Amino acid sequence: MSKRAEQLAEVIQHEMNNFFIREMEFSQDILVTLTQVKLTPDLKHAYLYLSVLPVTNIGQTLEKVNRNLGRAKHFLSGRLKLRKCPELEVIIDDTLLKDRKVEKVLENLNK
Repeated sequence: MSKRAEQLAEVIQHEMNNFFIREMEFSQDILVTLTQVKLTPDLKHAYLYLSVLPVTNIGQTLEKVNRNLGRAKHFLSGRLKLRKCPELEVIIDDTLLKDRKVEKVLENLNK
């Protein structure tokens, strides 16, 4: 990723975290974290990687976030100094799930 894309990804991550905190209301028992933002080289698409705990609430949380992507893009476009705001797409960050699977396999090997 180019230097400009990295800088823009950092700004998008910061502003989208603000959006999730200020504009969206998640249930008290759900923790939603924006772990990473990746941009395409042409800066037209931004992929937002979300981590959701507990894992059983991923479906309803993803549905709620996707319903509010229009509001999120409007929120973001007001804060970015770009001609055109990137299209937003949400991806579930499943690295925690993968880590847990590896840990379980290692535990079984040790037994």
